[in-house]
Amino acid sequence: MNLFVVCYRRFQHRRSWLVLALLLLLVVAAWQLSQFRVEESISAMLPDGESQVARDFQLLQRAPFARKLVMHLRAAPEIETAQLLTATDRLRDALPATLFSNLLSGPGKMTASPLFTQLGGYLPRLADADDLQAVAAQLTPEQIDRSLATAFAQLLQPQGVALKGKIRRDPLELERLALQKLRYLNPLPGVRLEQGHFLSHDGRSSLILADTPVLITDAVGGKALLDAFAVAQQQLPEGISAELVSGHPYTLANAEAIQGDMKLVLLVSGIGILLLFLFFLRSLRALFVYLLPLFSMLVALLVAATWFGTLSGITVGFGAVLLGITIDFGLHVYFALRYGSGEGGREQLLRAVSRPVLFGGLTTLAAFAVLLGSELPGQRQLAVFAMAGIVAALLLALLFLPHFIGDRKAAESLSRRRLRRHIYDRVPVLRMTVLLLWLAVVGFAAVQARHLTINGELRQLSYLPQSLQQAEQRLGESWGDMRSRALVFASAPDLESALQRNELVWQQLKEQGFQAEVVSLAPLFPSQRTQQQRLQVWEEFWQQRQATTRDLLQASGQKYGFSAAAFDPFWERLAQSPVPLDQALVESWGLGRLLDNLLLADGRGYQLLTLLPDRPELISALDAGLAKLPGVTLVSQSRFGRQLSDEIGADFSRFISSAGIAVLVLLLLLFRRLPEVLLALLPVLTGLLVMFGGMGRLGLEMNLFNVIASILIIGLGVDYGIFMVCHGQQEEDLASSRAILVSGLTTLVGFGALVLAKHPALHSIGLTVLLGISAAVPTAVLVIPAFRPKRR
Repeated sequence: MNLFVVCYRRFQHRRSWLVLALLLLLVVAAWQLSQFRVEESISAMLPDGESQVARDFQLLQRAPFARKLVMHLRAAPEIETAQLLTATDRLRDALPATLFSNLLSGPGKMTASPLFTQLGGYLPRLADADDLQAVAAQLTPEQIDRSLATAFAQLLQPQGVALKGKIRRDPLELERLALQKLRYLNPLPGVRLEQGHFLSHDGRSSLILADTPVLITDAVGGKALLDAFAVAQQQLPEGISAELVSGHPYTLANAEAIQGDMKLVLLVSGIGILLLFLFFLRSLRALFVYLLPLFSMLVALLVAATWFGTLSGITVGFGAVLLGITIDFGLHVYFALRYGSGEGGREQLLRAVSRPVLFGGLTTLAAFAVLLGSELPGQRQLAVFAMAGIVAALLLALLFLPHFIGDRKAAESLSRRRLRRHIYDRVPVLRMTVLLLWLAVVGFAAVQARHLTINGELRQLSYLPQSLQQAEQRLGESWGDMRSRALVFASAPDLESALQRNELVWQQLKEQGFQAEVVSLAPLFPSQRTQQQRLQVWEEFWQQRQATTRDLLQASGQKYGFSAAAFDPFWERLAQSPVPLDQALVESWGLGRLLDNLLLADGRGYQLLTLLPDRPELISALDAGLAKLPGVTLVSQSRFGRQLSDEIGADFSRFISSAGIAVLVLLLLLFRRLPEVLLALLPVLTGLLVMFGGMGRLGLEMNLFNVIASILIIGLGVDYGIFMVCHGQQEEDLASSRAILVSGLTTLVGFGALVLAKHPALHSIGLTVLLGISAAVPTAVLVIPAFRPKRR
């Protein structure tokens, strides 16, 4: 530790150099920070690595309605359906094309689409075994007679002339089997079509779907999007309202909450720490200690912004408060040099205090370094941010601060020092009282910690305004659960292989009886191999039945007055082999937008999506079977929450064990005796146990952000333990008890301010850190001396 003494001597008469260096740091940091951007969303706290949770999360983002803007129009009871549809068109036309693209309020007038005239001709390539069984049922004498009787009755109606061509082409209504496959393409469970518009089952709501170039994580663009929607809403008549449901309102709400929380937290914590300084330090020189976190934060922002380019607003907000712990280093140096006593003067005190300060900083660095291996970009950002700030704070506290503290205060009287140092020797019952209370608190916390649970639900990490939750609830009541479905991805390098794998998914869903609840392309768009197989089976089917069916159709036709050539178009179509059904043909039928949602392509290949209800029992029934299919992945939002909970638990165990090992190694290097190491660990172990017990008692759940809080308690708790154990070993009086008390109070004030935050992530961190630090500080100041008082 002589290095810091040598540096102190060298700069003792060159303080102006240090001031210039700090001013240069301010200028460079101000210039650099003006260039970087803060990302004000929760996305940085979501996985981006190669784990199963990260891959599932990326797939969930590809869900059809996760990428869509959904505009939900609702009409008052007195509003007619025609008025609602007119208002829907008016709102759609008022939306600016720069922000709202591919607007869709319904399928339009589908009667003009070639889909209904051409699809029946592709039945030979689409008919599966169930369809052939249904066709066979249509070919009995009784059924053929019934079909022609129905056709004859239709021809007698006023619209009979229009139906003549269809009846000649399909007297047995076989096209119906092809058209039925369209029902598996409806992603809106509560929809009906009215004049080419989407209408809810009760007729009181309509929908407009749209794409947008604005990213969901773009808060500025999201505000422009919502402002444009608000302007377009003015076109709606009285009695009709509209709501925009997408990720953008949540992003904007979170951004505004984070911005407001950052201002409030920094203001409250700044004022609170300043008041503590004025009360405990009572010196203008203490302002240099107060400024230490500011310079540390500038360095941290400079390093993190250079490293990552963009930073999460949560990282900046939490990190700014987090770096309030760096004030601890300055406080210990300040109290040691200002109020400490010992032989050798200031240089000896600096040498003595630099040892616990340096090792305390190293243990905190080690604790945060484990977050560099996190799957969450926000945690990695926080690790770099915190580590850079801690290194800066160490250097500032040990190299810069000693030059600006001022002269040491007059030594206290021997009687007062003895009274404070040996209070447990003077009042033995107090030692036992403290230890018994500590054991009681630890025991109670251990019992309550058993009730602690882990919650991996992503929505719990975001700020969710009541108005947005109500809007989603109203959308679900009118249209069903359109935005929260499980997804099955069938992936392959080429389209043909992807279609074949999608058919395997469909076959398994049919075998388990879930096809009625599924949205899939498989019935309408099979692979070329399957089309060819079905065409061959179709031709063999009719080779066996054509002659008999022709005779039956002729006989029944004569009965109802049909000519011998009436059904020649039917036999001509039957003799033809339709061309293969491909993507271009499906798009020409007006189903291009549906393909865009269920058929995804990128540079790596193709993915076909199957949508199904996200019910736990359904997911459990399908999971094992689908997992055996090559290239098939089942992703469920409900299961993702459970997976994320497991991942949090695994990460927590890994982080705690890694940080614990690193801290233990450093403590062994510092003290080299097991009793001192165990004493130094008392504050951190007590803090963690009380944090877990307090959360269990209050019904709080462990989430992604509590992992960060645990790392913070490890870093701070070990610092407190190191200082108190060193205080008991060293001959010099470094005023460590007072420094730990003030630093603990500053930490409680800094993180206490987070409890005022609206954002649940920041609020959760503040509350859990308060629990842990409230236990770690008394343990360091009272329990460690109770086990081993300072040597006389």
